[in-house]
Parts: sequence; C-alpha cells; structure tokens
Amino acid sequence: MRLSNNSVSVVIRSFAVAPVDGENIVVWLEIAPQHPKVVGAVWASLVNGAKETLSLTDEHDHTLRVRGLVRRYHRLTSDAPRMAGRARPKFLRLVAPEACAVQRSKENFIVLEWPGRTIGQSLAAMLEKGTPYPMQIGWGDYLLRAAIERGCATRLITGGPAPQGYLISGDTPWDEIIAEGIKQSCITLRGETIYDALPAPTLGAMVDVTA
Repeated sequence: MRLSNNSVSVVIRSFAVAPVDGENIVVWLEIAPQHPKVVGAVWASLVNGAKETLSLTDEHDHTLRVRGLVRRYHRLTSDAPRMAGRARPKFLRLVAPEACAVQRSKENFIVLEWPGRTIGQSLAAMLEKGTPYPMQIGWGDYLLRAAIERGCATRLITGGPAPQGYLISGDTPWDEIIAEGIKQSCITLRGETIYDALPAPTLGAMVDVTA
C-alpha cells in the first residue's frame, strides 16, 4: 500500500480514513520505515494548511483521494535499521487527536477498536471522560448501535491491520439515547447491556477512482 503526493510516495502498513463533508480525511496511518526525507515530504502534505490532496492505494490497487487533518497528529515512532549514509529511518504511526479523546463538546470524534477493548467499550470510555453524561462501560455496544441507527456514526474506511472504528457526530443526542435505553430496559444503571452484540467488524470498502 502506498500514499502519494505530487512528488513522492511512501509505503504504508495500515490506514483509516473518515468521510467528512464530502472529503476523505486520514485519521490513522502507519508508515513503513524508509528514507526520512521522503516521509517528511508526505508528513508535510498531511499537516500543512494548503489542504493538499493525496492518493492512497491499497493492496488491490484501488485508489482513494484523501487529505490530512491540516494540523498535527499524535506521532508515535520507533527506530528502524539504518538504510543509507546518515539517514535514520523510523517506523511512524500517526493518530488523529480526536481518536484519543473527545476534544470539545459538540465536536465530531473518532472511536477505534483498541487492543483488548471493543469499539463500544472505547466509545463509552471516551464519553465518560469527555462529556458530562453518566456513562457506564457496559453500555458501549448499545450506545454505538443507537448512534448508528440514528445516522450519527459513520464507519471508517480502513486497510491493512488498522483498528476498525467510526466517525461519531458531535450532535449525537446521548441524553436521549441513554434515557430511551433505560426506559426500554436495553441498559441498566448497574452498567449492564441487555442488547444484541454488534456484528464482527469488517474492513471498509474502498472507492476505486481509477476505473
């Protein structure tokens, strides 16, 4: 898989893209170790204010037009073996801040399936910390399904071993969802969920713009 701007391309291990207002925004990206100058050029395209469009090609040669956040990501790096000269390539993971915590009330955020935690559990944990609503971790699957049913959760487009996830609308009426769930006995105040589990996540389908 590769991510390319107008001049260079980098090999990527995984990605997650959120559809926002007709654009595809990169919210998770793992860049394989390669020359730092090449990685730096693509990084600049993702974060600069020009809203540059990039091409993301998956393992099936399907291509998606995407852009970056136009601001900084959380960067996680680790050293890789030296490739040439003084270059010190690194394995680089970029994660949108909105995928780590609810940034502001009434703003969209990203919920991911982190290791050892389902998407629903991640959602409940983020809402517990980032909103004034009285959340229970056990409500997670119910909350996610209710958001999906109301059109407030949009599945991310993913490739490679990226975590599955959703773009969650900042306008989701969590107070109504909680009240309705308790009234209909879908959830209880003890943190239990009496609700069918969500189906196992599958990779989001990419849009082939080369056809």
